[in-house]
Amino acid sequence: MKNYYISFFLGLLSFGVFAQNYEFGIVHVSDYSFKVVAIPDFDSTGDTDVSDAGFTIMMPAGNADITYRTDLLGGRSWGNSVLNAAILENYGGDGTEDAFFINLLSGQTIFSHTMNQQIDLVRFEVSNMPVTGQMRFLLNSEPIAINALGVLDSFYNSNIDATTKQDYFGGIASGLGSFDFATLSTEDNIFLNSVSVFPNPASEFIYIRSSIEIEQIKMFDVLGKQVLTSLETEQLKVDHLQSGIYFLKVFGNNGSATKKIVIK
Repeated sequence: MKNYYISFFLGLLSFGVFAQNYEFGIVHVSDYSFKVVAIPDFDSTGDTDVSDAGFTIMMPAGNADITYRTDLLGGRSWGNSVLNAAILENYGGDGTEDAFFINLLSGQTIFSHTMNQQIDLVRFEVSNMPVTGQMRFLLNSEPIAINALGVLDSFYNSNIDATTKQDYFGGIASGLGSFDFATLSTEDNIFLNSVSVFPNPASEFIYIRSSIEIEQIKMFDVLGKQVLTSLETEQLKVDHLQSGIYFLKVFGNNGSATKKIVIK
């Protein structure tokens, strides 16, 4: 019996040592751009096949929004579902956060990796950036996730050894679980609050007003492609753009500001 317990213990120890998982992390790229990475705790023995993945980002309740890009993982498509603070109260939320569930649609991406390598999953922009509060991952163990019956859970489905697809999500990487908006420069926050853009939605012209001098304006589509740049700082002609969501980035001596614009 003693030998049985020793063998069982060694088996558990071996399983723990050789467990293969991917942790998620939020990385601040610049300004209002962020990306989510997956970090493996092992070296792959060959190519891994990533099928689908997902996670929920919590944001301070309000007007802030997340628009994803498809320029990582080979340009695969990501879905984005929003549950506002009022809805989340039905699942145990306290009314102070909105939830953004972001998921990679099923497909196939093949690559190899090394231990602790940051694998870029998806890059996204935050519009109407809050100046206080945090952006953070929703943990699978939180009441909101539990009461949502797994719909908002983080997961990472992959075939790492050419056998079967499994969920290898291993938790949130230390130090990369959240981003404090207060850490953005005071100048950028002041600049953001000083800029107003109207009308929104717009169809022909966009007008920009700011109490701080503007030097340049650029506009990007949801894929991050620059579609317009101008030194004209008070109005932009946009009737040549296709209907959809865009990001207007305003530059000045004291920082920059990004506003989400809808062209109809």
